[in-house]
Amino acid sequence: MKQKLISTNIGRKQTMKTALLVMVHGSPRPVANQSMFQVVEEVKARGVFDMVEVGFMECNAPTIDEAADACAASGAEKVIAVPYFLHTGTHVADDLPTLLDEAAARHPHVQFQMGRYIGTSPKLTEILARRAEAVKS
Repeated sequence: MKQKLISTNIGRKQTMKTALLVMVHGSPRPVANQSMFQVVEEVKARGVFDMVEVGFMECNAPTIDEAADACAASGAEKVIAVPYFLHTGTHVADDLPTLLDEAAARHPHVQFQMGRYIGTSPKLTEILARRAEAVKS
């Protein structure tokens, strides 16, 4: 008589190990990145992602390539990359998707997906209006 193998995962949702890659332009003035790091720490604290990495387009380390590689090396099966950019310039439209394509080629076992840049958020309109009104008063 053959034994039946019983799955211990019945009823459990299988989830992929997911990383958030925050893609930032960077600045030669390190202090310029402090508010971004504060935002990233708050996102980390929410515990939604198994890991959170920051990668810079220019001026700072780690580069976006290095951060993508770190996600893969840490066991991420899926990397959600979000541009920390306000506008859809050349970096957002061309450079960042190219960097993610290159990362996917280096790590074919990892899914790379790019979210929309943060400048599309309606909350930014409200922030702009409030800041302008505060100066006007």
